[in-house]
Amino acid sequence: MKKTFSFLFLLSLFAIILSSCAKEDEPADPFKPFIVLNGPNPVWSPLGEPYADEGAKAYDITADRDTVDISFRIEVSSNVDTEKVGNYGVRFNVSDEAGNKAHEVVRTVYVNIF
Repeated sequence: MKKTFSFLFLLSLFAIILSSCAKEDEPADPFKPFIVLNGPNPVWSPLGEPYADEGAKAYDITADRDTVDISFRIEVSSNVDTEKVGNYGVRFNVSDEAGNKAHEVVRTVYVNIF
């Protein structure tokens, strides 16, 4: 009886170990965040006048499939020079707590004489 119990116990343990090794680990948060621009794209700005961008919102889909606002994590970079006629960009980037990065979003700003 003891041998049968030991054999069944070892067989069960082996099956558990084998099944856990066969599973692929799912990432804790496989979803990338996304960025939504506020206002139009592209925009036009008059030469010589200050440019104030309307910004963007960022959202993350968590591992539990909840959508949360992570706009406070947005990083913005801009090369807009309203003293020179030209085409410029305001770049928005964000990553979630898991390190997933959103696709960069760029607003084009045309500085021109109106």
